[in-house]
Amino acid sequence: MCVQQENILTKWGSPKYVLAPMVDASELAWRMLARRYGVQLTYTPMINAGMFLKDKKYRKSCLQFSDEDRPLIAQFCANTPESFVQAAQALQPFCDAVDLNLGCPQGIARRGHYGAFLQDEWDLLTRIISQAVKKLKVPVTCKIRIFSDVERTVSYAKMLEAAGASLLVIHGRTREMKGHSTGLADWSQIKRVKAELHIPVIANGNIQYLSDVTRCLSETNVNAVMSAEGHLHNPAIFVGSQPSVYSMCLEYLECAKTYPTSISIVRGHVFKLSHHALNEHPSFRQLIGLAQDTDELSDVIRQMQKTCSECSQNRDISLQYPHWICQPYERPKSEHSLAADRQFGADPENTGELSCTPEDPLSCKLILQEERRSRRDAKQKAKAAKRVAARSKNSLCNRCQSNLRGAQCPSMACRSCCWTLDPKRVSQCAAHLHDKRRRTCEQ
Repeated sequence: MCVQQENILTKWGSPKYVLAPMVDASELAWRMLARRYGVQLTYTPMINAGMFLKDKKYRKSCLQFSDEDRPLIAQFCANTPESFVQAAQALQPFCDAVDLNLGCPQGIARRGHYGAFLQDEWDLLTRIISQAVKKLKVPVTCKIRIFSDVERTVSYAKMLEAAGASLLVIHGRTREMKGHSTGLADWSQIKRVKAELHIPVIANGNIQYLSDVTRCLSETNVNAVMSAEGHLHNPAIFVGSQPSVYSMCLEYLECAKTYPTSISIVRGHVFKLSHHALNEHPSFRQLIGLAQDTDELSDVIRQMQKTCSECSQNRDISLQYPHWICQPYERPKSEHSLAADRQFGADPENTGELSCTPEDPLSCKLILQEERRSRRDAKQKAKAAKRVAARSKNSLCNRCQSNLRGAQCPSMACRSCCWTLDPKRVSQCAAHLHDKRRRTCEQ
């Protein structure tokens, strides 16, 4: 029989609304924005314990905290007790608990042997958690996914509790449910696990609106509810508000100025927030991709807001709200995920999501191809724009007037034109002499 543990959520004021740990997404700037809109407990992005211990640059990127961002749980992925404990010891002064990620289903987790790909190695997990509990000064928690068999899920959760976990976050999807095969989370399994455990349980999955939060708390009896992707598209989800995409983008960019982070992460958030608006105004996608700082991104958002002020309706009739309003993004569904939804009692005809069948011309395969093509075109346009910008800042070749001239070429020519000049002149060119010799040797 498991010994009754102290409820750590009670110590933290019984938070109900939790922001999920997300790689390149739950950084400090986003966490601080989230706390303005009802979030009461946050997680760091998943930290690779091995890299944290070995890579000084990576370790420094993980050390971004604020006294206002508490309670905070630092999440790690690890597959040995030693790496998990050592990494957690370094961060325990800055957080209120440490979490072992047992839910990541991605290919990188399979290759690295962590996340959901440890869920069958119960002896190893027992050693990792029990040693961490003995050596750390803060509680140890776990975030897991369910098995298809509810009895195995319950046994799994009890094993983690017995090993010393003080809290369990349960994502109500299996390891195989990801991408276009995501489907609906199974709250019934979460409810069953909650009834069997003595430690607090947080539910994760199917959270897109505040009404989902209320319903999940009622149906599962969990202590709190966590949101991940739903929060990325609407940070005000926990206060029941759906603000303008543009006002939310600008507010986040102000947070990103106060709590600086990688511009690629900032752009990623802007793309997520403005997903539906960019589908209506795709010309702004490239401008966001080319922006190099928060000021440039703010200018693009204001331009898009001005353009959008002339809109009166959506071209995409599947959207429930105007495209300039924060709202969930619902992935097109495969037949596998639709079948899973039916198993959990969902009606695919009433979900508002695109269903993909072999007879449907808008199949999942075509959707994926279109998404890849769109991303490829955007990258090519961005590269072309950079080349044009570079040429506007540098002198062109005096002969062909198309290629950039060599910076040290006395003839102010590009490499190709310099090669066609008199050999005596080329021998005096510091920029292209080496290229000329190498070309001669190759011939």
